[in-house]
Amino acid sequence: MHLVPTFKASLLVWAGSYAVANGATLMSKMTALHPSIKTLGLPEDDQLITLQVGIKLQNINQLQDRLKAVSTPDSPNYGKYLDADDINKLFSPSDASRTAVLGWLKDAGISRLVDHGSYINFATTVSNANKMLSSSFQNFDVAGVKKLRTLEYSVPDDLAEHIDLVSPTTFFGRTQAHAVVPAQATPGHPRRQNSNTTLNCARLIEPGCLETMYNYGTYRETADSGSRVGFGSFLNQSAIQADLTLYQRAYGLPPNNFSVVLVNGGEDHQDPSRDYGEANLDSQFLSAVVKTLPVTEFITAGKPPFVPNLDIPDEAHNTNEPYLEYYQFLLNQTNEQLPQVISNSYGDDEQTVPKEYAIRVCNMIGMLGLRGLTILESSGDTGVGAACTSNDGHSRPEFTPQFPGTCPYLTAVGGTQSYGPEVAWAASSGGFSNYFGRAWYQEAAVTDYLTSHLAPGTKANWSAYAGGFEGRAFPDVAAHSLSPYYLFYAAGAVSYTGGTSAAAPVVAGLVGLINDARLRAGKPVMGFINPWLYGLGSGNGTGVTDVTGGAAIGCTGVNLQSGQTVPGASVIPGARWDATPGWDPATGVGMLDLLALVERAVG
Repeated sequence: MHLVPTFKASLLVWAGSYAVANGATLMSKMTALHPSIKTLGLPEDDQLITLQVGIKLQNINQLQDRLKAVSTPDSPNYGKYLDADDINKLFSPSDASRTAVLGWLKDAGISRLVDHGSYINFATTVSNANKMLSSSFQNFDVAGVKKLRTLEYSVPDDLAEHIDLVSPTTFFGRTQAHAVVPAQATPGHPRRQNSNTTLNCARLIEPGCLETMYNYGTYRETADSGSRVGFGSFLNQSAIQADLTLYQRAYGLPPNNFSVVLVNGGEDHQDPSRDYGEANLDSQFLSAVVKTLPVTEFITAGKPPFVPNLDIPDEAHNTNEPYLEYYQFLLNQTNEQLPQVISNSYGDDEQTVPKEYAIRVCNMIGMLGLRGLTILESSGDTGVGAACTSNDGHSRPEFTPQFPGTCPYLTAVGGTQSYGPEVAWAASSGGFSNYFGRAWYQEAAVTDYLTSHLAPGTKANWSAYAGGFEGRAFPDVAAHSLSPYYLFYAAGAVSYTGGTSAAAPVVAGLVGLINDARLRAGKPVMGFINPWLYGLGSGNGTGVTDVTGGAAIGCTGVNLQSGQTVPGASVIPGARWDATPGWDPATGVGMLDLLALVERAVG
């Protein structure tokens, strides 16, 4: 295993007194909190807090058109990707913005900081942060995790045009893996590849089942084609090499360890007795598909990468959201250092993510698309929604989309269930974003769904509770998630799991194989794949298998992922997304057929 250390900057901070100048511009405000979030009281004035300032990016209005040009097959610029230097020249903050922000921090008494170019990390006291941001930081209990947050913050008027966001401030989300709680580990071993035992895909999903379901069993990849895949690990998760080896040996898969890159203070835990279920399923299900292609795990810590001696919470309470750090790290690497396909299986209710934060993260994902990367995200495991209550102070019933799956610049992977045929998984998250508008590549498909296939009852519910269908529609594609379980290894034993966390790496592996075929044919990698996928249609030979049975449900007062009652949740009768012909919010455009897609992509 190859470990790539990340840079750790040292920091010494003196926090002085600073008052916001005459006028201040409100940047973000939480008008209400979910009933489950509890106030724990005020911190001490001299308690230290770590913050990040996102400096406004230049030319961001060009991002979508440029991404469309390199991602749409009939474009003359299709496949003409940019490199890291190109992205920096296009989108880096202006010198004027950087000078203004650095001057503000200096005037606030921040004597030393960590400057990453487009964002700056610094630490100060709670008292000084409150003065700088016209805020009131408090301690909150968010799903059992202590977080230091504020309900609103502002910046001086003359800085508002230079700053996108300051975080973590009003982000009350609890990032979680999109995986079903694993079934209890069972002793014994699965059927081996060379066994005479008949594969029973109606009982368990094993590599042979995936080969049949997604038609890649006869495909032969080339390890040195240049195609590379990766996956993100958060929340102190680390894929265990020993468990991957057990999985590969059990099914006769070629030995192929993954490399590890540590991001933002991430740690690679290789204790074989620990159950790292989420990271293990990512590594094992990717391995089942890509076999010998290089795989990289990006382990990102949800904590500041600096100030090792400051009085910040212990690891259990260190929950700064990881998205900005993760995607900024990826953007800082060269194209040669990155996999062309990266799968992620974590998310939050979109409404718990401040809009400016979500937009910043989504734009960063779009920049990776400009560089030829395919970013995939599990859509979520709560169906139409779990909380189903607005957090804008009005507590309105509404469906609950999941971020980052709602970002239009990535491929959101929903879930199916059963075997032969597959139908929509009841807990597959999908719907319409409240932050992002409908994407250009899905206009025709979503319009067809709304005019020809949307159930009248669902339409009435959505119109009443959320006001329309104009947002980015998700998911984009689907793969098996549950019923039956996937079999995998955790802590040295056979275990079972499922969820869109399992579906995302399977689809990522299929895209990695398409890239393998294209690179061997002298063509560029697929990059942002959505415009191509939506343009394929469905049916024999298209490479897309439509899913027309089953439905995603939700808003019942119970979280479908955990099975737990959601305090304060709204119950919306009849809330569901039916799987229908064409695109739908349960399964997207459908499932992928590898051999047919390779023919379309290379031919």
